[in-house]
Amino acid sequence: MSTPYFISYKIRSNRVHLDPPREVAVHAAPQEVADLVEHGFIVREKLVAGRDLEALRDAADEIEARYLETQKPGQGNGFGGLFVRNIIDEHPVIESLLLQNPVLVSVARAVLGPQVQVHASVLRVAYPELENQGVEWHFHQRVVPDPEPPFFLRPVVLDNLIYLDDLSEDSGPLVVLPGSHNTDEDLPSGDFSDKAGQVVVKCPAGSVVTSHSSLWHRAFAPKPDGGKRRLLIFGYSPVWLKTIDVPTKLRARTASDADATQEQRELVGLSGYY
Repeated sequence: MSTPYFISYKIRSNRVHLDPPREVAVHAAPQEVADLVEHGFIVREKLVAGRDLEALRDAADEIEARYLETQKPGQGNGFGGLFVRNIIDEHPVIESLLLQNPVLVSVARAVLGPQVQVHASVLRVAYPELENQGVEWHFHQRVVPDPEPPFFLRPVVLDNLIYLDDLSEDSGPLVVLPGSHNTDEDLPSGDFSDKAGQVVVKCPAGSVVTSHSSLWHRAFAPKPDGGKRRLLIFGYSPVWLKTIDVPTKLRARTASDADATQEQRELVGLSGYY
């Protein structure tokens, strides 16, 4: 882990005496954050390792097994595999290892401001024995109108793609278009083709790809001998943005906890907005 650097935020207010500065210790190198801003993504290898990685794998497998009792993995339509939302309410290990993980949340605070919340928590599993397990070109914030109104504020979510298995040629690597988060280029639905300037991302298990929510990306399908690909997606957004997943159980527990800090309440969407 990089030696943290510090940002001191002051939130504008007419209640200065009630809103002290927010000190954020950013657990990443300044150049990594600069690269994230410029290119729309960074790859941080083996951020999760040892017992923590095994605990997340076990949690993912338990969630997967529970959902496969009642549904089949999706096939086709550009997003094959199993897709489970709001996993932070599904397993306590997801909450304990990811919710306040400093290497994840501090980078979100470095680029989004000090007041952030969990925007989404997802399990994706791709299966080598099934067809149509690739993922088409897409991005996550499909809400920007054209023409763009004068006061429209583009929403930004910072997504962390946490790979629980090696991301390799056999398991189906990730492909990104660097800088595409700053463009308004459209790609058609169902597009799996190579693009000029694309980067194929391969990394060992436990690595995290941190990306801007408007970055275009896709994934290859696992090869027959590649093993299944388990991925956790953990996203943060500013507290005033409507979330995709609502951690109802976690929010209720935090609301009833008299000792919960302001940051803990913000992380589950209970405070931090006007």
